[in-house]
Amino acid sequence: MKQTPTAWRAQNPSLTLYAFQLRQDISKSNQQVIDNANQLWEQCVALGEQRNIQLLKSLKTELRCYTYDSKDSQYHYNPSNEDQEATEEEKAYLDDWLELVRKAPQSNQARQLRFHTDSDKNGLRLMGEIYPLRIHDTYALDLTLRYRETVDLTQLSKLNPTNQIQASIGQTLLLFTKPVNVTESAYQDFANKCVAALVKQTPDHLQLSATGQLFGSPIFEYDNHKQKPTQRRHILVWLDSHPETLNKSSEAYHSLLNLLGCRSKILYAYSQSRQCAHATRELYSQLEQKVEELIQPPEETLEELKQWLKLIPQKAFHYAKYLRDIQDHTTAITTNIQNYTSKLEKIKQLTLPNDDLAFLQNFLDYNCKQFQNQIQVDLNYLKPGQNLFEQMTSTIRGIIEVKQTESDRKIQETLKTNEIEAQKREQKLELAIALVGTGLAVSGISSQVAPNPTEQIPSLSKEANLPSYFGYSALDMVFHILLGVIVAIPVGIIVWWWRRPSKSD
Repeated sequence: MKQTPTAWRAQNPSLTLYAFQLRQDISKSNQQVIDNANQLWEQCVALGEQRNIQLLKSLKTELRCYTYDSKDSQYHYNPSNEDQEATEEEKAYLDDWLELVRKAPQSNQARQLRFHTDSDKNGLRLMGEIYPLRIHDTYALDLTLRYRETVDLTQLSKLNPTNQIQASIGQTLLLFTKPVNVTESAYQDFANKCVAALVKQTPDHLQLSATGQLFGSPIFEYDNHKQKPTQRRHILVWLDSHPETLNKSSEAYHSLLNLLGCRSKILYAYSQSRQCAHATRELYSQLEQKVEELIQPPEETLEELKQWLKLIPQKAFHYAKYLRDIQDHTTAITTNIQNYTSKLEKIKQLTLPNDDLAFLQNFLDYNCKQFQNQIQVDLNYLKPGQNLFEQMTSTIRGIIEVKQTESDRKIQETLKTNEIEAQKREQKLELAIALVGTGLAVSGISSQVAPNPTEQIPSLSKEANLPSYFGYSALDMVFHILLGVIVAIPVGIIVWWWRRPSKSD
């Protein structure tokens, strides 16, 4: 009888979320953490609220990175408490590895918390474990949700916690299950159906990127290849088809956890480097535009150029900072490639005959090399921009000096012109004053010497019958004024000739 996909079922499916949250970055001291470092644990609490899982609801009471405050009766994030609660044995490797769940003194058990829920309407009882860690500068979460029963594939979506948990560096979902009613030739189709069931409400298009065999059982890798870590979906479907698979996976647990952590860090560092490269290119584009403007005769005012001279050092600083960050991300990628390689070698030492780990090796051979090559291309393109900033600063400073000199010369010319104009106005005023003063003086003298000159000319005085003002006839006044004008004109000419500017001026 031919099988149909509707008959396919999953026995004892367990879905493990390996999530990685950045705790510290290079800009922080050893005692400081980034602002959202505790996001992963807060999201676990939110998942507990959503799924009504009491242990996850009260997770803060179990973690070393939270302390109780009696003032408000609340647990608050306190990362410095992690090292304070470390045992003597743990202090030797605090920089590498620290389990975050508190445990009773003298207990050597792994600090893993187990939980379960009541049975649902289908009789399924959700069970699980949570294992929180600090690995170097990163928080790591192993959260497993499982069913002990054989279930329809449609039930797998209830195991997926990623609607609540999105780690900053990245994460991987590992589905481990025994296929029921599935022939070996249909394993890949079965894996495809499992992924479709897990993320049926996720719009991202997940592609089968690789297949392999790990510890005797087939494994299928899916990826949507998103660059942003919080948008990336990486899923492994591992089918339990060999009796040694489960035991070997326990032996390789920490190596596999670290390997996936290194993978997420590499992808995260590359994503960050791309963001820095994009920001640097934006600055470079602005710089190129300004260079083109300066090739033509600059139309900017002196104040605009001075403003640019202030902005360029700031932009140059940000430019250099982005380049430094790209170098740091390159170092992070190189370091995690080494760690990834080390963990992969340990996994290979546990492999069985016919195992195929090419899907893990290819990440090193193709993806990582591609990342490193792309970053090197970015640096080769962007590094010369630093010299361009320096050259532009010198160019603008030179233009400012020229413009300032021209401006100063124009100001001097304007001041000289204004001074000449002022001298001319002063001369005109002095001439006018001299003329008026001379005229008035002569008129006054003449009026004293000859008070009534018309009386000396009887015919004029009698026949004219002119009006008299203050004892003077109109004709007398005209006589004195004309006499003042006649004398003032040559005096004014003499004053003008004496006050005129010399040719040397």
